Amino acid sequence: MAPQRISTIAAGPNPPGGVRPTGGIDAAPDALERITRTILAGTIVVPIAASYPIEQIREAVTLQAARHVHGKIVVTL
Repeated sequence: MAPQRISTIAAGPNPPGGVRPTGGIDAAPDALERITRTILAGTIVVPIAASYPIEQIREAVTLQAARHVHGKIVVTL
């Protein structure tokens, strides 16, 4: 089985076994569509750590800057 990939700006020095960190430069032209399909199908789950309305953007940025978040920070418009 080919190694799985994760695209992140904070992979750290030791990504989990079998995971190869990549960046957007490595993405295929249809990557966004494929990722969207797998998320919608439930094949992969994107963990959401917190959700903030745009009016609380400062709180969202402060939480993210603390670097102790396990999941994505969502800002709704």
